[in-house]
Amino acid sequence: MLEQASSDRVKDLEDKLLRLAADFDNYKKRSVKENDMMKEGAVGETLRKLLPIVDDFEIAISHMQGIKDKEFKHGMELIYAKLLDLLKREGVEEMKALGEKFDPYRHEAIRYEKGEEEKIMEVVQKGYMFRGKVLRFAKVIVGKGG
Repeated sequence: MLEQASSDRVKDLEDKLLRLAADFDNYKKRSVKENDMMKEGAVGETLRKLLPIVDDFEIAISHMQGIKDKEFKHGMELIYAKLLDLLKREGVEEMKALGEKFDPYRHEAIRYEKGEEEKIMEVVQKGYMFRGKVLRFAKVIVGKGG
């Protein structure tokens, strides 16, 4: 009888140990996943903060037609290209919007104008994706029909 009780106790402890090991393994996996998500969120937030600089470069370069200093213009274009390359390597992609169907999960309609129903007529501010998620919504003007 004592031998049976001891055997049952050992089996019970082995079962508890296996469950504890499985719980700990699940905890480690969950912790790694949560840590990765936090890192990705922090990286995404930092990259999102760079987007206004990209916008400013695009505006500056578009206004440089009259500038005679070719080296300055070339330097600005090189810096802009490096910035875009960095964003691309980190997983940031420009969102295609012009001529697309309006999608409230990717676009922010700032105005509606006469034109093809729900078609994006103009992009006021580019939108960007980061690893398949919206980093910044595209601000667009949408056709309202008629």
